[in-house]
Parts: sequence; C-alpha cells; structure tokens
Amino acid sequence: MNLNQSKILFIRSDRLGEFLLSLYAIKLVKENYPQSKILVLARKDNIEVTRGIDFIDEFIEYKKDFESLKGVISLVKILKSKKLKCVVVLNPKKEFHLASFLARVPVRVGYDRKWGFCLNKKIEDKKYLNNMHEVEYNIELVSLICNKKYIPQLEFPCDGLNTLSFLCKKGLDLRKKYIIVHPFSSNPHKIYPSLQTSILIRKIKEIYKKEVILIGSQEFFSYSCEIEKNFSNFINLCGLTSLRNLCTLFKYNCEVLISVDSGPMHLASFFKNKIIGLFSISSPKRWAPFGTQSLVIKRDKITDIKPQDILTALLDFLN
Repeated sequence: MNLNQSKILFIRSDRLGEFLLSLYAIKLVKENYPQSKILVLARKDNIEVTRGIDFIDEFIEYKKDFESLKGVISLVKILKSKKLKCVVVLNPKKEFHLASFLARVPVRVGYDRKWGFCLNKKIEDKKYLNNMHEVEYNIELVSLICNKKYIPQLEFPCDGLNTLSFLCKKGLDLRKKYIIVHPFSSNPHKIYPSLQTSILIRKIKEIYKKEVILIGSQEFFSYSCEIEKNFSNFINLCGLTSLRNLCTLFKYNCEVLISVDSGPMHLASFFKNKIIGLFSISSPKRWAPFGTQSLVIKRDKITDIKPQDILTALLDFLN
C-alpha cells in the first residue's frame, strides 16, 4: 500500500492522556509516508497543546454533536470535503466508523467492534487485556498500513520560558527546578487524598529541603487550598496554568514529577522528566509513563499509597 501524497485523517476524541499516547503512531505513519498530509480530529484543548508539532499538518476540532445522527451527517460532509485517502479511528465509536464508510474513504482503519463492519482494515481490540503499553497498541493498529514498524522518536512543542513570567507573583523562580506534585484526576478513585498530599509535601520540604509546586486544573482549586493552608511558603499553581504552560514548566523547571495516572503525567514524559507515577485502578503495564525514567507505585486503592512509599522512591531519584 502506498499512501504517499495522500491525506490521512486520525481520529482520537478522548482525553489528554490517551490522545498524547497516540502521537507515536501518528508520527510512524508520517515517517512511512513522508509526502502524505496528516490531519487529526481531536478535542480543542488537545489541539492547543500539540499545535506546532511538525508531523501534523491540519487539525479538525471534535464536537460532541458528532456522536448523533445529525452529527454523523455533518462529519460525513467534512470528511468528503477533505478528499481523504485513509481514516484511522484510534478510539472506536460507531459514529466515526459509519461516517468514514458513508464518506467513501477508500482505506478505513480501526478496531473490529462498534460497527467494525464499516471498516476495511481492522484488528481485534485486545487493549482490555493490558498486555502491552498503550503506545504499543496504537503502533500495532497503524502497522496495518505501514511498511516499517517501530516506535519513532518524538519531540514535543514548547513555548519559551518567558511565557511563565506571570507565575512569578505566585513565587515561581524561573531559574529553579522544583518537585512538582499533581494529585488530581477527573476520576475520583485516582485522586490522592489532601491529608496525605500535605504530609508528603511537608516531608519533602523538611527532609530533602526541596521546594514544591502543586499543579492541577481549575476544578480542583478549592481542593488545592485545603493543602495550601498547611504551609506558610508554598507555590500553588492550581487553576493558573494552561496545558501549554505545563509543557514549559516541565521542560525548564521540573526536577521530579509526582503524579497520579493522568494526562499531565504523560505530558511530562515527552520532556524526559523523572516521574513517580501513583496507580490504583489502572494498569501500569498499559499506562505507565513512556520513554522516560520513572518509578511506579501501585496499590489496590490510591489511599493505600503512603507518603513514605513516595518519599522512598523520591530518594532514589534525588540520589
């Protein structure tokens, strides 16, 4: 199969972590077909964080309406207008499969479920077995259309350090590196408790004499204030940083990231940060930080991870 000089669309409509781990597969296709034009349909915030990446030529913003009959018709019109040669559906949805079929895209790649009969190049979806990393599962899927199969190197776009100057009023020193803590998740079963987070931060400051930054989205601001009130000197950036800001913070100001299994954890892995990943309900074999130095702590419940477990792992990194 030769898809050079063709337009290839990748669809990945789910959250940040899943989207980020798809980028290796997208780049592999680009390297197999360097003269192709790569389009990506994704959420608006995911588009913003990856804008400027050199192997994606065009973005299409995902809309929730696409997952309705009216939305399918709208998506079919978009796909037809792009004159695509191939569509790769990375997260299976029957609406995406049907739209690709109705738009008469010649090569339709995806997993054989959720109306997989609409596809003409497909494999069984075995991700639930957690036998491989998510990156490897994505590579396996696109190998259906690639002559060469490997995991490519990936450089992530990043803004200049000066774009973080607005955080200096919160105590950030742009010349320093910090221990960054991210205890939050959209899944309540993954959130590291505020009391244990406070104990962890206090021990890091007392034992290792390291300054700590707390990060998280705006929805966790009140939660972060519960932690912040325990300290007189503390940098709380929760709700203040965009995903682009986090990229810059990870590149220039991160010594170690301590994070629950989440999108920011995967974002940090692109900048080769040292990462301590806190896992409970998800499989580290599939979702651990990829391509960087990391330590994973896995317990049945997130509350079973003790601050001392994290401090021991942190000591390994600091040494």
